[in-house]
Amino acid sequence: MKLSELAQKTATRLKGEGNKEIHFIKDVNLLKGLPEKNTIYYVESRKYLKSHPEVSQADAVLTTSELEAHFTNALVCESSEARLKFIALLEVFAFAYKPQERLSAQAYIHPTAKVASSAIIYPHAVVLEGAEIGEYSEIHSGVVVEPFAKIGKYTVIHPNCVIGYRTQIGDYCRIFGGTIIGADGFGFYDHRPGERYKIPQIGNVVIGNHVEIGANCTIDRATIESTRIGDHTKLDDQVHIGHNCQIGSYVFMAGCAVLAGSVKVEDHAIIAGQATIAEGVTIKSGAILLGMSATQRDLEGGQAYLGAVQAMPVRLMHRVTSLLMDLPQIVERISSLEKIVETLKNQSKES
Repeated sequence: MKLSELAQKTATRLKGEGNKEIHFIKDVNLLKGLPEKNTIYYVESRKYLKSHPEVSQADAVLTTSELEAHFTNALVCESSEARLKFIALLEVFAFAYKPQERLSAQAYIHPTAKVASSAIIYPHAVVLEGAEIGEYSEIHSGVVVEPFAKIGKYTVIHPNCVIGYRTQIGDYCRIFGGTIIGADGFGFYDHRPGERYKIPQIGNVVIGNHVEIGANCTIDRATIESTRIGDHTKLDDQVHIGHNCQIGSYVFMAGCAVLAGSVKVEDHAIIAGQATIAEGVTIKSGAILLGMSATQRDLEGGQAYLGAVQAMPVRLMHRVTSLLMDLPQIVERISSLEKIVETLKNQSKES
């Protein structure tokens, strides 16, 4: 792509040779020796110039107006927008490849499925009865879109995902490889010893717009209605969301976080890596549950939480947990008693 085309796609100001061919983007922090040819680098601050002065010889950079004098060819933006323009540049490279064949002859698409004219279906993808694929969406190889699932526009489903029966996914979403959406919820009933019944899970999963779900995640469908994930929520790899969960908008969940069934996570909450939330718990808006923490209680919003303890008999654990909640008050009372004892000792000595 020519540098002038990159300037147009990223809405930046072009400095220098617009016909310069750009084939690659590289990390300035890994630069050793002279910059590679036909390559663009991102230089957002003077520290990069100090640590890698040779970047000034690059064929092209994305940089700020304060630094543009150091470069011959550049895409220039204001410093307040530098990260946004960097994201735009990465998006150009991320989605540059498109297959020559829009609907692969090696894919299976049911006659009743509705696939938009601009959508792309890769080889060995399967789109089943009544499924809908929106404009400019992509279904990669090995994906199975089960009956009556609906996928919005500009959404990409990466290889080997399963989009379950009646699942709904919004616009501008990214679902990465191996993720299963709409799996059966974990519901069983033991009527008496030796009699275990599976509870049918007849609901679905509903996912909003601009949601990103990492690789090898699992999201169970609801027992009756919908497991939901709100707009702009981002899930890392290997996250599990149990049946009936209700996840708000702008939520972050890091790798290996686990939600049991019927958990509610409100808007702007953060669930860090390997955190675990018990069934039916509510995480209020803006709460942060730090890494490797666990909770069996609702968490109020606007503050961070940390804690996980060694497993012990349940009744003892409940007593310990209750005492831990009261520990600050207990310490204050002990401190007050110590002061009283010290006062009495001094009085006794004086008398």
